[in-house]
Amino acid sequence: MALAENPEHLLQLQRGNECRHCDLTGADLTGIDLQGADLIGASLRNAVLDEANLVRANLTAADLQSASLVGANLFSTNLSYANLSSANLYNAILVSADVTGTDFTEANLVGVTGLETQPPPRTEEHEEWIFENGELRRKTQ
Repeated sequence: MALAENPEHLLQLQRGNECRHCDLTGADLTGIDLQGADLIGASLRNAVLDEANLVRANLTAADLQSASLVGANLFSTNLSYANLSSANLYNAILVSADVTGTDFTEANLVGVTGLETQPPPRTEEHEEWIFENGELRRKTQ
């Protein structure tokens, strides 16, 4: 694992799979097993969690702005009120994830599986759809 803003928080996470309100900004956690981890309110801004196992993790109100979660497994993860704006969730698994109040503004959701709401088919009149403030809507010109 690479350095985070607060190396003590990184050690806390490694030792106990728990780090509430920790500062893990910019940490490289590629492929890490955080199954069932307690990361309530943690800052994971710009963190790399590609291919990470976050099954049943608690990320309530976590800040994942601009984080990379490419291919991450977020099955049954609690993401309620998390900030995933500008995050890259390409091919991530969100089956049974709690996304109540989650901010997906400008997040890359290409290939994501498990979101309840899927974009409708494209038409000439409305070609682009985006998630904003946890809701799917047409992108206005």
